[in-house]
Amino acid sequence: MRLKVRTPQLLLRRLIGARKQACTMESIMDGVTEPNLSIRVDSNAAGTGTIFGSITDEHLVLLFVLLRANPSRRPASGSSFSFFAMSGKRTKVDPPDKKTKRQCSDVGQRKARNKNTECSIVKCSLKSFCQKSASVLPWDSVLKDTNKAVAEAYILANLRVVRLCEAGRPIPALDQEFYYQCLSAVSVGLTARKKVDDEDLRQSVELYKSWRDPNVSFASSAHISYGWFQNASSQMATNASNHVVVNFYRRIQKYVKQRVGITGKERYELLRDVLAPTYAGSDERVLGFRRWIPRNAEGYIDKEKPHLILPVTYRFLQFIEQENYRKREGPRYEQLRSFSLLPMKRGFECSHFKMCKLGLYALLRRAGIQIPEIKRKEGQPCWNDVVDEWWHRLFKITKCETENRKFAGEISTDGKAVSIVLRKPKLPEPEKSPSLKKDPKQYNFGEVWGLDPGRRDLFVATNNFGETIACSTREFYEDAKYTSSNMTTRYWIDHNPKILEAIRNMPSPKTCSLQKLEAYVRFLSPRLDRLLDFRMAKPFRKLKFRRYIFMKNKLRELCAKLTARAGANTLIGFGDWSATDYGGFIKKCPTGPVKKLEKELKRYCIVDSVPEFRTSKLHADCRRELTYQYALRTCKDGIVRRVKVYSVLHYPHNGCFGMTVNRDQNASKNILLLTLPHFLGQDRHPACCRQGT
Repeated sequence: MRLKVRTPQLLLRRLIGARKQACTMESIMDGVTEPNLSIRVDSNAAGTGTIFGSITDEHLVLLFVLLRANPSRRPASGSSFSFFAMSGKRTKVDPPDKKTKRQCSDVGQRKARNKNTECSIVKCSLKSFCQKSASVLPWDSVLKDTNKAVAEAYILANLRVVRLCEAGRPIPALDQEFYYQCLSAVSVGLTARKKVDDEDLRQSVELYKSWRDPNVSFASSAHISYGWFQNASSQMATNASNHVVVNFYRRIQKYVKQRVGITGKERYELLRDVLAPTYAGSDERVLGFRRWIPRNAEGYIDKEKPHLILPVTYRFLQFIEQENYRKREGPRYEQLRSFSLLPMKRGFECSHFKMCKLGLYALLRRAGIQIPEIKRKEGQPCWNDVVDEWWHRLFKITKCETENRKFAGEISTDGKAVSIVLRKPKLPEPEKSPSLKKDPKQYNFGEVWGLDPGRRDLFVATNNFGETIACSTREFYEDAKYTSSNMTTRYWIDHNPKILEAIRNMPSPKTCSLQKLEAYVRFLSPRLDRLLDFRMAKPFRKLKFRRYIFMKNKLRELCAKLTARAGANTLIGFGDWSATDYGGFIKKCPTGPVKKLEKELKRYCIVDSVPEFRTSKLHADCRRELTYQYALRTCKDGIVRRVKVYSVLHYPHNGCFGMTVNRDQNASKNILLLTLPHFLGQDRHPACCRQGT
């Protein structure tokens, strides 16, 4: 193995560097047998020498003496200095393999387990799940430190991305490692941290620490840097990916509306061409937007690499802030809603965090309990040998297990409620018939429902007997105790002056400006501990668990109503609206748990997802198109205008009874008429089909 250099000084410098790294000759020569090192001056050589074994100070002195005889000038053309490995017997050395990603020893076992089993979740209170011996576990200490570290890590991640976008530098992948670095930077462990190699990360951390209040301590990562932080960083990476990818259409939709000034059908067609995998047109606006968007091999937005989309969303956010600043003094100024490039922690309430076997190890270590080490030592057990024993010693595992469901070694908790992960065998997939059509003789449903989910009404359902059942969103949230819980929360906050002052005066972190982000950090850092302690001391987590219990009760009550007549022999055509439409949510009109209702219904009867296309636009009896009604309404600016009424539609023809129909009831009737043909694989009514299908 030969290494050529241009000057003797460079040769000496490289060998000194190898000496500092404590390199041995065997590691340098990469497989050469009977190693020795020969240093030779090829041009005007005054002598040669040989170094054996490891590099030592004597070897460096020998090298210096050999090089003294050669002038320090640059050697003649075609000559060089070199050192190379020599041996009596040379062997062929294979090229080194590419660096492979390090994996845990149980990765293969988990992959094999996932092929045959699936997860099931059981939720209960943490107190009922713990044994008496678990009373010494420091839940609040670990959860508070993890919450604080996560809150600050989210801010640091946004700071790092904003700096990179401002400088026009590439953004690293938003993976688990990215957020684990952020968690490590905003926490203090038992040992000193290693020096950060990433210059951008180091500068971002230093800038963030210069903004923080120096009198406020960092979160303690003692024993929880592995297990708890690893799981938290994985969840943070998932949240970041969803935040960037899912909201991208809304961001670009708002940008096109404000920048180009188009809405409605024209904007939809423009964005359709922009996001399409291929485009053969010549519209300069479409071509300009298409050049911004990173795409995968198929031509679609690269959702697997959300960090490539961030520079585009940064441009959108920058434009929104410039527009708000430019129009701030206008007579009809209405601030455009901004957003953060990466997600922030939602409020200051304690989040649910996953605890695996490493998390249990960290929890016991934080409690000062003597347990075996993670790595196996000669003649001693390791943590994997006793982890099952500790799970059963601390928690009531057998209470949740059944004959088929077994504990998976993972829980998720916020200190009040706990979700236990269980493993159960996968059900065999039904055989797919070559024909999509089903035999109607095999099915004799006692009752068929057409269910239209919505926003103001959680759902409106009509059955084949002409009966209608509806549940408004307001009714659902009142029965599920959300309304009373929110009133209690507001009372606690309003009667704590310091908390109220912090919440009302807190600057917004939804910005692409480092100055505004600095103001947010300087305001939050001295108040962060108080806000977290307030949410931990007051029974906010108890209210959250109570809401979950009453929500499940309300969903079961609704499912029982829909299946009261025929039980499991009921077919429900569930409209395919998912309450996540890109059109934007109606302000102060939150949607109900549509998907949770559909999932719960599948436990009671057969549920078939039916496309809702044109079900609200066509009359249920004659399939003719309905029109909007208009009413005079006083708008925010005090001007009376003629606006659309969305809850009822007008029927302009005289062939049917009733000139005005309820929009949701009419849609549920249309879904009812489409349910059975859709379930049996028959053709859809032509009036409800898309063009070209």
